[in-house]
Amino acid sequence: MDEEYIYYIFCSVEYLPDIYKKKNINFIFPRYKTGLFRLYWDYLGLKKWSVSNNIIPSLIVSLQNTTIIFDKETPQISYIMQSIPFVDVSWNVFNKTERQLWFYKNIYPFFMGLNLSQDHYVVTQAKWIKEKFSKKFNFPMNRIYPIRPIVKIGSSNNKQKFNRDEYNIFCPSSPFIYKNNVEIANALGYLRSKNQDISNLRVFITFECKDDIELTEVINRHNLERNFVFTGRLTYEDMLKYYNGCDLVVFPSYLETFGLPLLEAAAFGKPLLCANEAYAMEVIDDYEGAKLLVINNPKLWGESILDNYKNKKQYNQYTAQFKESWNDFFKLIKDIIKDKGNNVQK
Repeated sequence: MDEEYIYYIFCSVEYLPDIYKKKNINFIFPRYKTGLFRLYWDYLGLKKWSVSNNIIPSLIVSLQNTTIIFDKETPQISYIMQSIPFVDVSWNVFNKTERQLWFYKNIYPFFMGLNLSQDHYVVTQAKWIKEKFSKKFNFPMNRIYPIRPIVKIGSSNNKQKFNRDEYNIFCPSSPFIYKNNVEIANALGYLRSKNQDISNLRVFITFECKDDIELTEVINRHNLERNFVFTGRLTYEDMLKYYNGCDLVVFPSYLETFGLPLLEAAAFGKPLLCANEAYAMEVIDDYEGAKLLVINNPKLWGESILDNYKNKKQYNQYTAQFKESWNDFFKLIKDIIKDKGNNVQK
């Protein structure tokens, strides 16, 4: 952080002051962290705190996707890492597994767009969100800055000890509906329905079977119990072992902002099947081992898995060369403070 400025950081991680010991960084731990209390803090509490502590900010940075209610003449940056409002997918508010997604799709944008003004700037975690944000909120493109995160992928010489007589497929995922885990089960179900021998295919997926009831039902319906292994949540070191040791990585998620597992798979030169979505095109399209597939297509995914099984290719290790860095973020901060939002150049 630029030491010519004083930063007041409001967060809930109370061990940070022990890690970042700098005179120009002050950590504040508000009592209001979640729900309606959090809204109170964003829209009333911060302004009240600023007045009571006699602090007039030169710039407000929100790292929570939303805007802050403050004086209009105080410039703001909103850091947007929530992608749900920008995808063409609908969810059912009456389905408890989809209710939170419905909220982020239909209600949350109100808080993202509230208080946007001519002294407001937006930083997106991915380039594909830039145009989506501009269109949704009628916000000027020249005040939106896509600054992708710096990606440092660990290396590992250790490999997960798989049965080498089997074809081991790694699915780094979580039990959310948008992760589209059923795509893989339906793909194997399709192969079985075509009398393909899938007895040697093993899918290792990174949560407990009880966590994704829909996936479990599809597995049972297609009699795929022997084809799926639920590892439970893995440490990062174990994740690297799975990437290094597996034969194929699958990532059928249709909703991601960035899609880090794609780069992790590519870093080990693994063949990769992933959803043909904007996030994947941006992150991994240059990797020769990646194949982007339309979702909800068991035939396409099944035949692609079978093709990889028959050919068993390995690719050159790939590292994405993103031009952006956190230096660009802090340069933007400096430019806004210096020019008060009037002459910031893209």
